[in-house]
Parts: sequence; C-alpha cells; structure tokens
Amino acid sequence: MFSSGMTSNIRGAATFAALVLPLILFYKLLWSRRRSTFNDETSDNNCDSTSQQPDSQLPLPAAQYFDPTDSSDLLPFPSVEYEVFLSFRGSDTRHQITDILFRFLVHLKIHTFKDDDELRKGEGIWPSLVKAIGQSKIYVPILSKSYAHSRWCLKELVEIVENMRQDKRRIVLPIFYMVDPRDVRHQTGPYRDAFREHEKNFDRQTIQNWKAALTTVGALKGWHVTHNDEQSKYADLVSDSIWSHLRRFYSTVETNELVAIDGHVEEVVKRLSLDFKDVTMVGLHGMGGIGFVSGSRFIVTSRDCKMLSRLNENKCKLYEVQALSPSHSVKLFSKHAFKKDYPPPDYEILSNDIVSTMGGLPLALEVVGSLLHREEKSIWEAKLKQLREVPEKHAIERLKISYDALEYEAKEIFLDIACFYIGRKKVKPFYMWNDCNFNPTININLLIQRSMVKIDQDGCRFQMHDQLRDMGREIVRRENIEYPWMRSRIWTVETAVELLHEKKGSEQVKAIEVTTPRPYTNLASECFVNLSSLRYFKAPPDAKLKGDFDNLLPNLRWLKMRYHRGRLGDDDHLINFHMKKLVILDLSGSDVCNDWGGWTHLKMANNLKTLNLSKCGRLTRLPELPQSGSLEVLDLSSYRWLKSTRDDELDIGKLRNLMVLRLPRACIKKITGGTIGTISKGLRELDVEECECENLAHVLADVGELQSLQILRTRSANWKQGTHQQVLTRRLAAGSIVDLPRLLELETLVVESCEYGLEIPTPGWKISKLKYLRLHEASRMWCSSGTNNNPGSNCRLPSALTHLHIICCTQLEWLPNLENMENLIELIIENCPMPREIQGLGSLKSLQTLQISDVANLRRLIPLLGCLLSSANKLQELCIQDCPRLAALSLTTGSVATTPSSLQRLVITGCTSLLQERRWPVQIPNLSNFPRLRILHLKDMRIDGKQSVALEGLECLEELEALILGNLQPPVERLPSLSHMTKLMSIEIMDMPSLREIEGFGSLMSLFIVKLRNCSSLERLELSGLRKLRSLQIMDMPSLREIEGFASLKSLATLQLTDCTSLKMLDLSGLENLEVLDISRCPKLETVALSSLSNPGKLRSLEIMEMPSLREVEGLANLKSLQTLNLRGCTSLGNVTSLGTTLAVGNDKC
Repeated sequence: MFSSGMTSNIRGAATFAALVLPLILFYKLLWSRRRSTFNDETSDNNCDSTSQQPDSQLPLPAAQYFDPTDSSDLLPFPSVEYEVFLSFRGSDTRHQITDILFRFLVHLKIHTFKDDDELRKGEGIWPSLVKAIGQSKIYVPILSKSYAHSRWCLKELVEIVENMRQDKRRIVLPIFYMVDPRDVRHQTGPYRDAFREHEKNFDRQTIQNWKAALTTVGALKGWHVTHNDEQSKYADLVSDSIWSHLRRFYSTVETNELVAIDGHVEEVVKRLSLDFKDVTMVGLHGMGGIGFVSGSRFIVTSRDCKMLSRLNENKCKLYEVQALSPSHSVKLFSKHAFKKDYPPPDYEILSNDIVSTMGGLPLALEVVGSLLHREEKSIWEAKLKQLREVPEKHAIERLKISYDALEYEAKEIFLDIACFYIGRKKVKPFYMWNDCNFNPTININLLIQRSMVKIDQDGCRFQMHDQLRDMGREIVRRENIEYPWMRSRIWTVETAVELLHEKKGSEQVKAIEVTTPRPYTNLASECFVNLSSLRYFKAPPDAKLKGDFDNLLPNLRWLKMRYHRGRLGDDDHLINFHMKKLVILDLSGSDVCNDWGGWTHLKMANNLKTLNLSKCGRLTRLPELPQSGSLEVLDLSSYRWLKSTRDDELDIGKLRNLMVLRLPRACIKKITGGTIGTISKGLRELDVEECECENLAHVLADVGELQSLQILRTRSANWKQGTHQQVLTRRLAAGSIVDLPRLLELETLVVESCEYGLEIPTPGWKISKLKYLRLHEASRMWCSSGTNNNPGSNCRLPSALTHLHIICCTQLEWLPNLENMENLIELIIENCPMPREIQGLGSLKSLQTLQISDVANLRRLIPLLGCLLSSANKLQELCIQDCPRLAALSLTTGSVATTPSSLQRLVITGCTSLLQERRWPVQIPNLSNFPRLRILHLKDMRIDGKQSVALEGLECLEELEALILGNLQPPVERLPSLSHMTKLMSIEIMDMPSLREIEGFGSLMSLFIVKLRNCSSLERLELSGLRKLRSLQIMDMPSLREIEGFASLKSLATLQLTDCTSLKMLDLSGLENLEVLDISRCPKLETVALSSLSNPGKLRSLEIMEMPSLREVEGLANLKSLQTLNLRGCTSLGNVTSLGTTLAVGNDKC
C-alpha cells in the first residue's frame, strides 16, 4: 500500500490497526436509533477470573446460580450500597477468620457489611439488616459450630437464600469454619442440638425455612477451614474469589463505559465515505492516551500528525481525535471513582476540579478515578494538589500519582510486570512474589482495581496499557540515568552484557532478563559478584554457569536458562551453587548433563516450587529431587528423548504438594512412592501422553480421587507388558467416565487408544467444567440410559465444552445430542462411521471450526448448516470431506442466503453422493457473502446454479489465498473474473472438461502455484502477469494450443506439461530459475529448446517421455547442474548433444 521508505517512517510512530467496519456501522446505527440510551443495554463479555494460582490450595468456588447464557445475568447490576455482606456468629469467629477476612476486603477497597449477631438490640434493627442484604452483591456466611444457635444468623441466611433465588447474579460463597459441611447440609451434630432448642420457641414453618436455607447453603461449594493456622490462607483465597466475581460487575472494558463515542464514530464514518469505493484509508491522530479503536478498513493511527500528512489527501482523510469534553470526562471519571455515571453531590466540586487537571485523557481519568475509589475527602484533596503541580502535557506524571500511592510490595509487582511479564502467564511470577512476601493475590487485585494492570479474558496472562508500561520503565530508568547497570531491573541486552561481563553488579539490581541469543556465553561466578538482591535471572539462550558460587546470589528465587555445554574441552566446573531460596528452576531445552554441578544442591532446595527439565535430552538419569517435598510443578516432558536405556525410577512419595505433573513422551522405568491419588490430593494437571513406564496403570489407579484435577491427558505408548494398557485406558477413559465422578474441577480430558469405549452419562453428569475433550481410537460410545432405537436420547456432554475432538473411533455409531453445547468453539469428527445425522448441530451458536472428515454413514446436513451459517454466528472454518453417503447439503436457509462474514475456510470435497442427478443439488449462496474467505475448496458436487457460469460472487473474494475447484456439475463453461484476487497464492482446477475460459488469470500477481488438470476445452492460457509463480503443472489438456507469457515467469522453478496433445510450440526463453522440467505425451512438440533458457545451469531434473515426434533437445551441454535425465519413449530423437563426462544416458531411456 505504501512505498518501502514511507512504510518504515510510518511504522516508527504509527500503529496499523485492522478496524472492523461492522463495528463502526453498528455504533453508527445504535447512535442514530438510541442515542439517549447508548449505554443501557450492553452485556458483560469479560470472563470471571478464577484461574489457579500457586498460593491457592483449594479450588475456588463456582458462582452459584449464575448462568452465563441467561440474558438477565448480563444486565448491569442496579446501584447497591455494599459489595459484600458477611454473616457470622461473633462468639465463634469475630476475632479470628472474620476479622482477618474483613481486613483483607478493606485493603482491597471492597465495601463490606460486617454483621455481628451479638451487637443487635431488639427487633427494630431487622429492617436495616434486610435492606443491607438486599443492597449487597456477594454473601459470605461463615458457618461455625454455634451459627445455628443464633436466630439472627438463621433469619439472615433465609433472606440471603431468597435474594439469591430471585436474582441469579447474586452469589453466595460459604465458609465452613471448624464444622463439617455435612452437619450444615443435614442439620446433624451441633446443628441438631441447636434446632432442638429452637423447636421449643418457634413454629414449625419457621423451623422448616431455617433448615431449608441451611440445606441450600450447605450444598454450595465453599471453603472448609479445619485448623486455626489456616485462617489467613483461606481469608486470602476468599478475598481473591470475591474480587474475581466483582470484576464481572466492574470490568473496565464493558461497553457501558464507552463515553463520548458517538461524535467520534460519526466523524470517522463520514471520512470512510462508505458510499464511494475509492476511499481506502482514514488516518486517526491524537496525543498518547487519547484512545484508539481498531476495525475493518485500513486505518493508520499516530500521535504525530506530520506522519499522516505524508499521505495523499485524496486517498487519506484525516481526523484528529479530540480529548473528552468536561462533561464526558466527569462521566468516565465517575464510572471508576463511584461506579456510577455522575458524582454524588458532596463530591461534585472535587470531581470537577480533579477532572480539569486531566486534559480529557481517558487513561488518566480511568487510573486516577480508580485510585480515589472509596477514599476519604482528605485523600482527594491531597491528590488534587499533586495533580495541579504536574504540567498539563505530562501525562506520565499524572499516571505516576497512582503509582506513588501504592505500598512497596504493590510497586515491586507493578514494575516487574511493566518490565518483564506483559503478555506472559501470571502463575510463575506468583511463586516468586509469594516467597518475597509481596502478597501477590491482594496486590494484583489492587492493581487491577486501580486500572494499572489487566488480566486477559482467559484469566491467565498479564496485560498493561502501553503508557503505563512506559511509565513503569521510566521509573526504573530514573533510578540511575547515568549508569543503567545500577538500576533495579535490566531488560536490554547491552546493559545486561555490560553488567555481567564487566562485573559491574550492585545490590540495587533485582531482576535481569536477556532474550537475545549470544552463542557460547560463559557466565563465570565472578560475573555475579555484588548481586546480592537479584531475585529473577533469565540467562541468555545457550549460556552456562561455571565457577564457585559460594555466597553468591543469596536471594535468587527464579532461574531460567537453556544451559549450553559449549565447545569440546570447555571447563564446566560449577560448585557451591546453593539454591536455598530458589522457587523456580527452569532448564527446559538444555544440554545439561548428569555431571552438572547444580544437581548436588538441588536435593537441598527446600523452597523449590517449580522444576522444569523438559527436553533435556542429554540427561541419562533423573536428579535427586528436593527432600522437603515442596515441589508443586514437575515437568519432565520428552525426558530421555535421546534414550538408550530405561532404568530410571521417579519417586513421588514425598511430593505431597504437587499440583502439576507433566510426563508426556517421558521414558521412566518405574514410578515409586505410592499411587497418585493418595500422594497428591491437590493435583490439578496430569499429563501422561505416550509416557513409557512399567507401572503407570497402578500409579494412576486411583486418579478418580483427585477432586482438584483440571487437566487429564492420557495416551498409550509402546508398552512392553501385555494387559495393563487396557486396564489403564479403561480406568482413565471411562471404561466409563462415571468411574471418575469426583473430578468436578476437570477442564481438559484427552484419552487415546481406548479399547473399551466411552460411556456418556445422563444429563446429571457433574463434570460441568470440562472444556476440552479429545477421544482418539475409542472403539465405541455407549449410554446406559439410552434406548435401543435411540441410544443417545438421554445423554448429554457437559455444556461447558469448548473443544470436542472425536478421531479414529472406527466402531462409533452415534453421538450424543449436541443441542446443549452453546459454548462449543471447535468440533472435529474424523474417521468415524457415525449415524445419518448429527443431532443438535444447529444449536452451536459459538462454533468457529467444524471439521467432518471420513464419516462413512453421514447422510444429511440440512437444514442444520443453514442455522450455523447465519450472520449472528462466528463460524470461521467449515470443512466437510470424504463423506461418501452425504446426499443433502445446503449453505442457505430457505429462500434467503445467509451471510457469515466471519467464514475464512470453506472445504467441501470427496462427498461423491452429491454428484448424483437424483439428489438435491448443493445450495451455495452468492460467494460475496463471504468477504473474509481465504481458502475455498469445492470438489465432487452438483451445484444449484446456472449451467454455463457457477459460483456467483467468486470475483468478490479479494482476501482469497487458495482456490481449488474440481468436478462440479452441471458442467461449468466459464468462471467469474479472478482479476481482483490480488492475494491468491495457489490455484488448482481439475476435472472440469467444459471450462473454456479463466478470466483474469494472467493478472494474479501473487500466484505461487498453478495446477490445471483435465480442463479439456481450454484452448489458450495467458501467464504474462504471474511474476511470482514457482510451480506450474498442466495435465490432460488436449485442446490447449497456446501458452503465452513464459518470458515473464522469472521465478518459475518447476514446469510440468503432460498430455497436452495440441501444443505445438514451447518458448522457454526468460525462465531464469527453472530447476525441474517434465514434459510427457505432447506428441506435436518437435523441439525443446533448452538453449533459450536464461540460466540453464540451474536445471537439476529433465524428463521428456513418450514423445515420438521429438527430433531435437537443444542445449543439453549447458546443463551443468543436471542430476536426473529421462528421455524414455522419444523414438525420433536422433541426436543428443554431448552431456560431458558427469552424466550418461542409457539406451533404454531413449
């Protein structure tokens, strides 16, 4: 689009964004229709972040009674006074877990109602309690031994349950404190004693209401506190879960926080000039932090208008994104400071004063507003004074006010993220921060609350606005402007190398990361002198440590290095490498051997949480693991992949805290120390795919006891002993899945080579969190509750599934009904017999990928595909191939064609029944409805359309990269013009004997590969514009008389001409890069002039076969690189020019 010089200049200051045009149009339509209620009917698209963290020993509770598919759950919460309501018995918990939890919540600025039954005086307070309950979002009843003795607690609980039932968004998170949840649920033990007393004073209905409330709450998932020394840990977990739920209500990316968007959208839409096709670019510019959006036409955003002024005014229309107006600024600020659109009257003047210092910058308004949320007026006044002292244009200084307000621990975490962890998973840093007593759970939530850090939608990775990132790195830079190696964090290669190689370390340095490879980097112990504060070190790739590390790196918590042995003869001597405080050791992909000096101290690394030895191919035996049993993550993926023997044993007897065990493709003789279910109760991930181990079946026999397990992957390997593979796969694969009823946290299940098949439970199956299910070589699927006529009628897979793969299940005859799987994103079914139809396919509203391949018995996909291909769906890939009995297929609904603008890959091939005349033709809508299509593959089908021209709208597919067409009926004589397909790289047209013309073929400048076969009516081919073409195959083209444009094929490397019986002349001049030439059965060709090749020395292979009329091959002597020559069947070839001494031609070839 731009010249190379201009492109490099623009990239220096501009961001290229693909701005989704439908989004602009949607806002335009919404603006015109409902301008006054733009923010009133939006939904929350942020996921609830309850993903695992290393300091969470128990699974977090699910949001009870919350259905993400229920539209009522997505409505904004009405204005409430409290975020959390604590209900507890003061005499049991007031000075213990209740106070600890309350302090945590206050620290997070979570407005909490702390009830206390002993502080109530008389019945007059009850209406205020009812109001407080009704004005709260989350309820935390702390159920202790004497909780049921208090009538106030029981009355509150009834009111809580009633509010929860009436409003599904309200959540109850119970804590069972020194009491068995079963006693609460069934009113036994101390709760039975309490009700014996209540029955003397209260009527039967009241008693029943109280018991019903206890039964309901006792059945919810919560936390069971059994020891006093666990109170802080569980208070931390509960507060983390509460904040995760509150993020759903207060997400900063909800559409109801779009303020003053209407005017900007209107101006951009005007400049897009949608009614005119010649407008190609719109440039948006404004100062940093002004806020840009991304979408469909090419839009260039820049902070520097001069960069955009270089663009031609006729082609690029400029629009300066103005700062927010004062009224809109107050509104955005209030959304973060008060969770409302406008400030309360007593804060109105202060809010206006603060907003006036922001210059209308959305990021600053968001960050400062979040900082002042629920703060006292004195804090507001102090911050206002600070803001007024900052120059108007110094946006980073305004943002730094929020940083300055943080405690030391939160500052350390923020700077670590800004310098190292943006876009990375949060789990590993949590280990380091925990060990440094930075309280990451609380402080990360605080940073999120203050809009300084975000977590991605999957709840896994850190995100941060680029200006906040720049602010964090600027803070580090200012620590020492003159001497960068004396800063706390070092992330540039130059500074790190200077510090280490020139021994400039100091106690100010806390973290070093080097990502650029520096071959054979030896890091001697002297390099680390004075780095006493270093806690994170990511070494350069292919580096190694050597020397005496005694008294060095005393505070190192995280070491990541891909150890390199170096050249033969290098000294690998490493001693006294103590790991006393190390919590993460990652040597993945290293050349580290058994004689590495670090192994001596590994067994004494009593603090180690994560050990990663994956792909350490030179290890011949396992190192001795830490004796303390502190390990939580052990990764031995592909261990001993260069194995010669298999005599290792892995002792898991002391790994009581293990949460992740990865052994895929590992070669271990035996696992000792007990079974996995008795040793690691908190295990969350278990991967034993293709693990070679003699006793693996025994070790995993009680895997069903792992109630916290979230990921389970198992697959058979080449077992040496006969039957235990069957035992293992039957056990894991669910000789029936109901054998694993307690795996309530399971999210991923991969089972391969299962001889006994898979039992699908009834709808009551409780593995409700399962998201990824892959079955490979499972012999069959059966359901105990089904009928003979309809075996899957009462069976359902978990509705939370997002990925379902069923592959090579050769005896599979039916699938469960899929109508409940509205969250399914990917459905892949390959090499399975299957039934005539796939039931419930039309209900998959979230489906993005549908692949059905080699399904022998499938007969119908009507009208289900029409439902999938509606404009409201997200389908990106539709692939149906090798289903020989499929006889009905429609991509339309009724008389109206559907428009799935998201579709990028459409493949329908090998379904031979679609060719039969008595069948209904395949109904394909106008292809212009698929503007994002990149791959189109249609073969072996009868299409409903005009006889002479098929595939209407093909000419509109400007994003197409690959086109394959073959054997389409009725016969196709002409294709629409391909001239607009500027991105097309590959084209294959076969078995279309009536095709007479391929319009626009010669203008496809991006083509790399062309394959034409059995297009027997095609007489002429124009290739002049195919300058990038690398491979050209023309086969079985008896009418082809002329090929024009060979001289322009400068990049052509492979040319194959077969059965072109009318071709008389072949001009090879201009072919500069030809390497392979194959000409066969072209009887009218009498001469092949290799001498006309521009660079004959590049030709490596020459095959000219079955050419009885060929009399001469010119220029063979110039083929200096020729390796293969085949001239078989060329009976008239009288003279072969000398080939020199390197290659001879046998008589049988001529």
